[in-house]
Amino acid sequence: MKLGYRELRAVMQSKGYRFFDRGAFNLNLFGIRSGSKLVNEFNDWMGVAYRDEWGNERLLLFSATTKPGLYYLKHRLGNAQGTAILVPGQYRSVWKLGKHKGYKALQQQKYGLFRVWRDTDHDAQFDYQGKVYRNVRGLNGHTSSFKNDIDKVNRYSAGCQVIQDDLDFKILMAIVEKSLNYWGNSFTYTLLEEGDFGGKR
Repeated sequence: MKLGYRELRAVMQSKGYRFFDRGAFNLNLFGIRSGSKLVNEFNDWMGVAYRDEWGNERLLLFSATTKPGLYYLKHRLGNAQGTAILVPGQYRSVWKLGKHKGYKALQQQKYGLFRVWRDTDHDAQFDYQGKVYRNVRGLNGHTSSFKNDIDKVNRYSAGCQVIQDDLDFKILMAIVEKSLNYWGNSFTYTLLEEGDFGGKR
C-alpha cells in the first residue's frame, strides 16, 4: 500500500478524528484494515505519521494484522463472550509504552478503552457486526516473534494489533521511545479501513 502523510491527515480529518500535527514526534499511530476476507493473513497495515525534529513529515507503514488469528476464531475463543475484533475508530490515550509477554510494546493503559465485536461461532470468519463491547483487557500493539519469520497470524493475535516483522516493530518502538521525551507516555491509536482510501492501491 502506498500512502503519504498528507493523504492520511486528510482522511483522518474527514472522519472527524484528531490528527497530531504540532511539534516533533507527536505521533499518529494507526492501523488500516484490508478489505480482504482472507483469514490468518498479515494483510493489514500498521503505521506511524509524525514530524521529525526538523519539522519534516514522516510516515512509515508496516505489514500487520488488525484482526485475530485462525486459532482464536476457530479453536479457542479469546474470551468467554467471543474473540475480540477491534471496531474501526479513534481511541484516544489508549496505549502506553509498557510490556507484552515480557518485551517492550504498546500496552493498553486501562480497562474499557476499546470497542470490539466478539466472534463466538467458531466458523473461522470475521464477524464485523453485532453487539459492541467495551470489556476489553490486554489489547496491545506488539509483534509476532523475535526468533522466527512468521507468515501466518495463528496464535499471535486474539484481537491485538500485531506488526508481522520484528525489525519493523523495533523501528516503531524506537520512534515511540523518542516521543516520550516530548509528549509523555500516552498514545492514541486510530483504526481505519482500506475503503477509506478508495479501495485497493
